[in-house]
Amino acid sequence: MSRQWFLPLMAASGITLSLTAPLEVLFVREFSDSSAYIGIFMLSSAVGVIVVDVFGTRFVPGLDARGALAVGLSVFGVACIGMGLALGGIPLMLSRVLQGFGGGMMLGAGLQAAVRVNPLTGDIARSVGRFNAAFLFGGAIGAPGGLLVAGLIDGRAGYQVAFVVTGALSLLIAAIVIVALPGMAAPPGMPPPRIGLPRFGRTPGGNAALVLAMSGDFLRGGVLFTALPLAGAARDYPTITITAAIALMSGIEIIVLLLAYRLIRYTGVVAMLMASFGLGMVCATLLTVMPGATTYLAVSVLFGISLAGATASLPVLVVAQVGESSAGLAKFRISAGIGILAGMVGCAVLGTEIGIGPLFALIAVILLGSAVLAQFVGRRMLAA
Repeated sequence: MSRQWFLPLMAASGITLSLTAPLEVLFVREFSDSSAYIGIFMLSSAVGVIVVDVFGTRFVPGLDARGALAVGLSVFGVACIGMGLALGGIPLMLSRVLQGFGGGMMLGAGLQAAVRVNPLTGDIARSVGRFNAAFLFGGAIGAPGGLLVAGLIDGRAGYQVAFVVTGALSLLIAAIVIVALPGMAAPPGMPPPRIGLPRFGRTPGGNAALVLAMSGDFLRGGVLFTALPLAGAARDYPTITITAAIALMSGIEIIVLLLAYRLIRYTGVVAMLMASFGLGMVCATLLTVMPGATTYLAVSVLFGISLAGATASLPVLVVAQVGESSAGLAKFRISAGIGILAGMVGCAVLGTEIGIGPLFALIAVILLGSAVLAQFVGRRMLAA
């Protein structure tokens, strides 16, 4: 058993959890054009993730991280297979909820495993950073992969095959986790697992910073996983074009992330955030006023830069505001979960109700507001 398997397996998990994300909103439209049905479908998974994030903050840390990882991946895999085989109705929605629970369990256990897999290093920040880098790298590969698989077969069947393949891959990775990784029991003194609300203590966290934390995952869930593929489908772009857009956005995000952490040292976290949200606002505006495949692909590249800047900056900002790393990361995780829920559900419903142009106009306004809020937080940090 080797600890060296940990990061490759986390990258593989990132691939698995991202494979079906951009095609989910397209998949549910094969069952219904109702905005309410689409909204409930998108909401179901996000609620599962948030429930694990909120009520599992005192449960997941008390488990053996290797076992929790395997359980999360297994539940996610079974749920994906269930979605691929379901004909709609309750089985589809139940599988969707289980998908959220599995994903939330895997993400929470992954952070615990990142710290425990090499306990002698003692560098928590470095351990968590390496985990996030590996997981996001896998996500950048996986995000266009599901669309590519779905595009090989026309219609609903292509989406169903993509879900079943994703489920099988997740179960395979769960098995490898059990075989390849060492046991990672909770450290001595850790309270036994229990379900309950998290305890943050009386930390001086800023509410404005937590709202900004939501905006980063709003960008990921709303634009990358929902609005961008929805725009391609609504404008009748071929699946290969939508796949290329997601691949460009994801790939550029990873490349820029390698530089963003260094740039923050020179520009400052607030300046990085304002630039990221400002660029995102420009991208959303371009998609509103300049429909066309060329604009669609070019803007996807720029959106990747915007997303990378927000991804690198927001955890640093929240921890700085809260003043303590463990409480700050816990608050960030919950805020980010709410943001991805709002992004996925809101963009899916509004894209159906008001159309793609108005949707991206609204996204531009939200990102402009986020840039202004980042400036406000920066001024408060200087005054403190």
